[in-house]
Amino acid sequence: MGGGQKLVRAKGVTLWHQIQSVLEKELYEGAYPAGEKLPTEKQLADRFNVNRHTVRQALAELVRKELITVEQGRGAFARRDKLEYLLARRVRFRENLLRQSKVPSEELLESDVVSADSTCAKALCLRPTAAVVRLRSLGHADDHPLCCTTQFFPQERFPDFARIYAQTRSVTATFSVLGVSDYVRKSTRIMARVADSEEARLLKLGRNSPVMVVESVNVDSDGTPVEYGSCVWAADRIQFVVDAE
Repeated sequence: MGGGQKLVRAKGVTLWHQIQSVLEKELYEGAYPAGEKLPTEKQLADRFNVNRHTVRQALAELVRKELITVEQGRGAFARRDKLEYLLARRVRFRENLLRQSKVPSEELLESDVVSADSTCAKALCLRPTAAVVRLRSLGHADDHPLCCTTQFFPQERFPDFARIYAQTRSVTATFSVLGVSDYVRKSTRIMARVADSEEARLLKLGRNSPVMVVESVNVDSDGTPVEYGSCVWAADRIQFVVDAE
């Protein structure tokens, strides 16, 4: 992997494809272990004596083949194995990650009280525009951003939710303090789309990266909705496992 590596500059043989083939071979041979950062665009451009645009084309093809990931502002990395996230009657972020020997953490980005839109009001069985507590957070696995979550809770029933959550940093623990000893998943809806600019920034994704959006409703032991959430996951870092029971 020394500098000044020569490419074949012949008609019909694209330089970016040659670079992609060299890097792909090195990835398969273990030159870059899972999660390890690849050389920068400038370093690769110097190595192959090409411009950065050519390097960018090669990296884009490696992303398409799911061999690397590109994180905004950080560079390209050899792809890590995707985390398995269990979707079952009891879905707990912390437990899912600990089960795979990952260190979970959640960063609270914002908490406020807003008026429920029609989707949120229907999910929580509230009147239109009813007040709901909204939490926005960023979930990490081993300090790597994994998901952006927006959660809504009935404000009339849980007026102190945000204050208690700020202390516990756990939805389950907060519910316990507020008298909800258990809650289970009533419904889950999964969709795919492209990350918007804020999601790409928070999750350190490249432009036009795919995300998986999971919308969910949780209910207490009486079947009353207590939480509606929308979680945006970096699609290249997660795979969902659905428990049918």
